[in-house]
Amino acid sequence: MDQINRRTFLKTAACLGAGALLSQSPLSSLAQSNPQGSSAPGIKPDLVAVKGKDPYANTLRAIQELGGIETFVRRGDRVGVLVNSPFKNLGASVNPDVVLAVLEKCLDAGAKEIRYLKDPHRGYWDRSDRSGQFASMLKGLKYETGDDVKVEIPNGLSLKDAKVTKDLRACDVFINISISKHHEGVHYSGALKNMMGLCPFSTNSYFHYGTLKLGWYADVEHLSQCIADLNLVRKPDLCISDATTFITENGPWGPGKLGSAETVVASTNGVSLDAFCCRFQGVQAEEVLMIPKAAKHGLGEMNLDRLRIKSLSV
Repeated sequence: MDQINRRTFLKTAACLGAGALLSQSPLSSLAQSNPQGSSAPGIKPDLVAVKGKDPYANTLRAIQELGGIETFVRRGDRVGVLVNSPFKNLGASVNPDVVLAVLEKCLDAGAKEIRYLKDPHRGYWDRSDRSGQFASMLKGLKYETGDDVKVEIPNGLSLKDAKVTKDLRACDVFINISISKHHEGVHYSGALKNMMGLCPFSTNSYFHYGTLKLGWYADVEHLSQCIADLNLVRKPDLCISDATTFITENGPWGPGKLGSAETVVASTNGVSLDAFCCRFQGVQAEEVLMIPKAAKHGLGEMNLDRLRIKSLSV
């Protein structure tokens, strides 16, 4: 079966430029790329980092700086959103205000349907004080059907095929919304790792155990390669990562110690996004094996010096 494909998914992100995350949090030094500054005025950035007290406002501004939601969503589109939100512990799931901002903008752009590709934890929306004002919008959301389809991955190295949610095929636009958090096995969980939310437990078990079945995190090389291979199935049109409040231990579920950068980061590919955001966990992109493996697949640029990065505070 051919790779799932509805619009142009493979976009080139290897553009020259420089930038730095303007964060005053204790983790800000870990997020620095090039201290020279942000991308030049009038040139669309490859990655945007917005720092502020309100995750909702940060998200709206990040989308605006990438060209506006109209760059990604057209009237009549069916939008699929993959959100890392199945966990109850603080800092283990995306702040719902980030998601609400994305959903609102998609509807403003005229989206015909929005489907939540991985069901959230029960009571997830109640964590936001804004959920009441968006009650009608949330009522109109479609949730995962539970139906999977097998897709072949010809260029996969460890993963030649996988079961993924059938709902993905019906989406004209695919948005990946992750949280930048700790992960016990691969050290960092972000946009690339979030793609496992598309798969049933049987597929994800293979990621962890492989054929040797040595243990859940016994073969990080295999797990990382499977994650990189899975990202070949379909490249998101828009990737957003929540780096407001996140666990720095006991990931992916938590509970654990919390870090805070009060930042929302957006890009058009998960490789660049993860390469930037993994530093919130005190690790470099090269140490998170899935990132260089995905970069080798041509899924995005991990060298931050080659990206136009725009950082701002609101």
